[in-house]
Amino acid sequence: MNYNEATKYIINISKFGSKLGLDNIKMLLKLLDNPQNNLKFIHVAGTNGKGSVCTMLSYILCEHGYKTGLFTSPHLVEINERIKINNTNISNDDLTDILNLIKEKIDYMVKSGFNHPTFFEVLTAVAFVYYKKKNVDYVILETGLGGRLDSTNVIQNPIVSIITSIGFDHVAILGNTIEEIAREKAGIIKQGRPTVLYYNKKEIFDAINVECTNKESKLYSYNDFNYSILKRTKKNIDFSINNKYYNYEEVFLNTIANYQMINVSIALTAVEVLIDEGINLNPQSILKGLKKFKWPGRMEYVMDNMLVDGAHNTQGIIMFVNNINTLYNNTEINILYASLKDKPYNEMISELKKCNNINKMILTQIDSDRATDVNLLKESCEKLGYDNLCPIANIDDAVNYAIQLSREGRMVCCIGSLYLVGYIKSKIIKEDQYD
Repeated sequence: MNYNEATKYIINISKFGSKLGLDNIKMLLKLLDNPQNNLKFIHVAGTNGKGSVCTMLSYILCEHGYKTGLFTSPHLVEINERIKINNTNISNDDLTDILNLIKEKIDYMVKSGFNHPTFFEVLTAVAFVYYKKKNVDYVILETGLGGRLDSTNVIQNPIVSIITSIGFDHVAILGNTIEEIAREKAGIIKQGRPTVLYYNKKEIFDAINVECTNKESKLYSYNDFNYSILKRTKKNIDFSINNKYYNYEEVFLNTIANYQMINVSIALTAVEVLIDEGINLNPQSILKGLKKFKWPGRMEYVMDNMLVDGAHNTQGIIMFVNNINTLYNNTEINILYASLKDKPYNEMISELKKCNNINKMILTQIDSDRATDVNLLKESCEKLGYDNLCPIANIDDAVNYAIQLSREGRMVCCIGSLYLVGYIKSKIIKEDQYD
């Protein structure tokens, strides 16, 4: 396979279906000589913020000269984004070569009676093979879904397990209560290895604490931290931050998102654990690393008056609304919204209505059988009393309209789905409008 054939192959894997459990990924990795057993991992699960925390830690470790693998999901524009070394995407050639190798093993598995590995299982295997081949010092590993049965959970002895903010998402798979979801996330906790936890509900702490006690995992947990904004522009924030594990008087971050304060607090707590585990890290380089941090698709300007945010669950929307009302309290905004049908879009739309000064609500649907029909979004908005609805089923037409409003100097916020964010970024890149 060449690169185009390889990416087409991996995208089409979804047609083979999926099966919960780790048997498939374990067999695939066994056929690949278990590359994960030669790697040092920082394992991260959670509902919101795990990608940001992973990326912050990657920049911090890179700043100290460590060769750092970073595995995150989903991608916005191209699959290569999911697998990085020193914050640089895997090359087309490396991705192609490793996929060719893995496909041989998959063909053998299927002939032997195993299920075809899932899309995410294959990418997990690609990442492990790549990181072993390139002899990285550390791998920062983000779970795809949950934790206990996630394909990344084949690793044995992470340096630390990190659990970020937990909320309701993927309830059909992870559970209907916050305790059930927390227990699924707690599945990444390993015997005798430390755990970092940020929690905002006692039920979350209790569920994680039980697992840590059972596995003799030292728990670095907290539910409060302090931060103070020192300076804010439309592109960045200067702030002080501390909790019971650390104190930083001035941190610079290239983001306008207040919710990144939570993720910084988690990353800096994890840094203290890494230091306790013998990794050489110093305050000056930690701050330099955070200053270089970038995480596309989260409160990101893609044009002068167009902001995209990948919030795709109720908790994420609440954080988005808080940011918009803080930054644009006196500015009329237009919202472009799309959602997947397995998301609580009624709740999300209800929270979006708390945005101040909404001028127009543009509704669309992504080009996927997983998309929520635009008419259902319209009905939901009408029930909630939205004014000036603009349903546009064709996503290209909807995005073009949003771009037109932005060019006219009107503020446009695109929200509800990372697929929507990826589509917008891809379109603007192709038209050479994104810089």
